[in-house]
Amino acid sequence: MKKILTLNGEQHACTLTRTSTGLRLQAGEHSFDCALDTLGDGRYRVRAGDARREALIAQHGDQVWIHLDGRTHAIERLNPLDVLAASGRGGANSALSPMPGTILTVQVKAGDTVKSGQVLLTMESMKLEVTITAPHDGEVAEVLCAPGQSVPVKATLVRLATQPEATS
Repeated sequence: MKKILTLNGEQHACTLTRTSTGLRLQAGEHSFDCALDTLGDGRYRVRAGDARREALIAQHGDQVWIHLDGRTHAIERLNPLDVLAASGRGGANSALSPMPGTILTVQVKAGDTVKSGQVLLTMESMKLEVTITAPHDGEVAEVLCAPGQSVPVKATLVRLATQPEATS
């Protein structure tokens, strides 16, 4: 079945099918044989090819959070019709909360210049520390959160100034 997933703010069309040895995940041009073994207490062993790693996984509705190799990844199942309806709306200049949580630190302020992937802030959710990074190079237009503040999923935390269009 084809699904649209949002992984750390980026949308991916994926297909997950059962095989005799587990699952096959098709994401774009990439294909992975994988399996998920329950270890208890939210812990799982993730197998992808010959690689095996332990992960913490939590789910609430269509939101899934995976803590793997020291990083937390947010995954959301999306209704393709909702994706089409939202396409045209802005959002590329905003850093959103991938899950409900509490802001721990804010490393930027309005007017700061940031690079793509630069840490904007950290938050805590389900006893995991989550790093929110800049979606692209730019200037911070506004910071909409503060340390100690509780935020819901998809809250806009930092907004970057609109990027001027390149001229040739």
